[in-house]
Amino acid sequence: MSNHVQGRNRDRNPNKDREDQKDQGQGQSLRVQILVYRCMGIDLWSPTRANDRPLLTFVTMGPLFMFMVPMLLAAHEYITQVSLLSDTLGSTFASLLTLVKFLLFCYHRKEFVGLIHRIRGILDKEISVWPDARQIVEAENQSDQMLSLTYTRCFGLAGIFAAMKPFVGIVLSLIRGDDIHLELPHNGVYPYDLQVVVWYVPTYLWNVMASYSAVTMALCVDTLLFFFTYNVCAIFKIAKHRMIHLPALGGKEELEGLIQVLVLHQTGLQIADNIADKYRPLIFLQFFLSALQICFIGFQVADLFPNPQSLYFIAFVGSLLIALFIYSKCGENINSASLDFGMGLYESNWTAFAPPTKRALLIAAMRAQRPCQMKGYFFEASMATFSAIVRSAVSYIMMLRSFNA
Repeated sequence: MSNHVQGRNRDRNPNKDREDQKDQGQGQSLRVQILVYRCMGIDLWSPTRANDRPLLTFVTMGPLFMFMVPMLLAAHEYITQVSLLSDTLGSTFASLLTLVKFLLFCYHRKEFVGLIHRIRGILDKEISVWPDARQIVEAENQSDQMLSLTYTRCFGLAGIFAAMKPFVGIVLSLIRGDDIHLELPHNGVYPYDLQVVVWYVPTYLWNVMASYSAVTMALCVDTLLFFFTYNVCAIFKIAKHRMIHLPALGGKEELEGLIQVLVLHQTGLQIADNIADKYRPLIFLQFFLSALQICFIGFQVADLFPNPQSLYFIAFVGSLLIALFIYSKCGENINSASLDFGMGLYESNWTAFAPPTKRALLIAAMRAQRPCQMKGYFFEASMATFSAIVRSAVSYIMMLRSFNA
């Protein structure tokens, strides 16, 4: 009877069993990603919406879609007021970017889930064939989860500060003895009087729900990118280490061993190019809109500091900088990991290889000189791009302050 019940439970939870089998080979990978996707009502393991909770997805994303209307109206109304316009546009761009991320995931969901299973299958196979690969995979997944968790905490902190900003203004008004003016976390234009509590409370909750949706959906797509980049880097590193330790056996066996390594490297290149192609429009918008957000929100920090309300804008700018830095770091990691395979060719025991193997190495060395790049159409996601954006944003902030002087 007990065995029958256990068998029936396994039939009811095929996804759970598949996750447990994968985790046996790859530790704690995708833990943060699965959690944030569940908060949006999405089952990351399924390429379809069969196991999703559509009501939760509608409740979380619906307020954000509707929230674009009052923010765009506010941007039009404050077009001549630099301070209010900069605050409004910062929130508007953040919401717009989140909507793009949501639509991007919905459009490429089947491909993303397929890539997850393909990457995990490749790494599990490498671990079973070459036990030393386990340390590489575990190290990359640990880095991925640490980065994803830190990223989640930073964005969560920015969302909390956004929800607290109105109350900070109320407390400051009470301390100064001024009239209390009810404010919202994000500027917007509404067809009713927000100073009436009956209207203010549901509008405030609408703002908070939109902030939650923006933060959570951004975490979903961004942390999934972290998983892709770190695990593709693991494939490149495994190929490099296998190349370095490839024995000089001579004859057909030696050449077959080299071919296996080169096929693994080629697979990593194909997956990296596929990921870069899917994320290309998002990388472009992430860098472009984040640069504008840093400009507008940075102006608010410079204008309000040391007012306590500036803490929200400092947290907002910090989260934007962290997002840009991590996108740049992901691009840098894939670039360097793909180039490092060429170093593995030089560090191998190539002098002892047979002539056919050496000829194959020449072709592999030529290909290894061309790195993988994550591009936003006309620029690369790299630390050099990140530095250029930060320098330009500081210049724009100074320009805005001169307009407001």
